[in-house]
Amino acid sequence: MKLIISILLFYINTVFAFEPHTANYQLSINGIKIAEEVRTLHKLDGQYFYTANAKTSGLAAMIKDYTISASSTFSINKEGVDSINYQILEQENKQITENYVIDIYSKNSSVMSGLTKSQPKVVTWKAKQGNIVDPLSLFLALSYDLKDRPSQSEFSYQVADGKSIEQQRYKKTRNQTTTIDNQTFNAVKVERINSESNNIQAYFLSEYQYLPVTIKLTKGSKKYLYEIKDFDITEVKKLQVSF
Repeated sequence: MKLIISILLFYINTVFAFEPHTANYQLSINGIKIAEEVRTLHKLDGQYFYTANAKTSGLAAMIKDYTISASSTFSINKEGVDSINYQILEQENKQITENYVIDIYSKNSSVMSGLTKSQPKVVTWKAKQGNIVDPLSLFLALSYDLKDRPSQSEFSYQVADGKSIEQQRYKKTRNQTTTIDNQTFNAVKVERINSESNNIQAYFLSEYQYLPVTIKLTKGSKKYLYEIKDFDITEVKKLQVSF
């Protein structure tokens, strides 16, 4: 795939915030390349369906069988991205390590869990008034807000992940150069500012409606790094996500 040509074709101004696309990322954990992740955005009847599927590759696959499958259904309103449903299934050597399903009702300021191995009881959380996002749609919410509110430097989101609802605050900082396919781009750096243990940094290409190209997450002792490998516009007719 030719990343630059694909991006130019993809980012033509339209009345919609996002167009269907596929982005391939290299996932590293604690500095070791673990898996390749494919993120795909579909648009269906005024809603968006965003999937992320990662599976161990290379030498890592010989040591550990690690997979992550996640999906987010969301819509866009005047406040930005608003999640409807979120699911995640994480497995190591065929054993489930994390599995959550939630339905999100931002109009009622509530989130309800589904029954899974990780959440054997139905739980309902009360949220504040306003939009709610999930760990997957969060980065598209940032993309949308960076483009829609260019003069704004701080952003706040209610993030529901199946374990809680957390208020997360982000700050747009200095621009930073990043290299993709041996080409240098000027990226906008955004980082979380209200947490020390769950640090998040992301880099977005401002020239192309703020496509997230690098994502850095810290969860306890694990440091996750997602780096884009290539990107392509796509018209996906069949929804393919493994759970």
